[in-house]
Amino acid sequence: MQGKPLNKDLFWCFGAACVLLIGFIFLSQSLSSSWLQAFDGRIASAVQSLRSDGLTPAAKWITLLGKAKAESIIFLVVGAVLLFRLRQKWETLVLLVGVLTAWGLNTVLKGVFERDRPAGTWLIEETGFSFPSGHAMVSSLFYGLIGYLVWVNVRSKWKAAWLIPVITCVLVLGIGLSRIYLGVHYPSDVLAGFAAGGAGLIGCIMAIHRIRYRRTRIQQGVDRPSQPSHNMPG
Repeated sequence: MQGKPLNKDLFWCFGAACVLLIGFIFLSQSLSSSWLQAFDGRIASAVQSLRSDGLTPAAKWITLLGKAKAESIIFLVVGAVLLFRLRQKWETLVLLVGVLTAWGLNTVLKGVFERDRPAGTWLIEETGFSFPSGHAMVSSLFYGLIGYLVWVNVRSKWKAAWLIPVITCVLVLGIGLSRIYLGVHYPSDVLAGFAAGGAGLIGCIMAIHRIRYRRTRIQQGVDRPSQPSHNMPG
């Protein structure tokens, strides 16, 4: 991996993060607009029209994967593998800092926008404000980053490694849709959560990309940590 390809990758990542942040800002400034209310109403009606005795338990189960308790348990497992088996302490730290920052920032954003949750029939009980969706925001960063870390560690060993990003996207999308299906979030809450969480995910991937690039150069002897000289001045 050379300097120019790395810089090019980081450039595109930065551009994608900016696009997502612009999308989040656009949604946040449109909360009282009629077009967004109409959009939320149409999408929510379409998703909730699928409610059934068979699908509702599945939606309740998948939404649990976006809860802090479930993500904490998964982090302990994944973090232990990264730290003790793969010896990737910096990747573990990025994952920890990323998910904690996402939860904290989501709490702050909810307090800033103070959007009430949708009126209507809720299939689960929820508290707090609605915008942006914490499940969508944190899950997109948390599961997205786990999927990325798994992918970069197995892509050279497993021909079907392409399934990992596909499964990750399906999982994150399912968590977001479950919030609309259960009636506790507007579609725009979920989209804004995906935008903010996606931008955070890209930032974490950029950090890990840089960490692994630096580690490879050190292993190849290109960038050796400078050693202090022990020679006495002449």
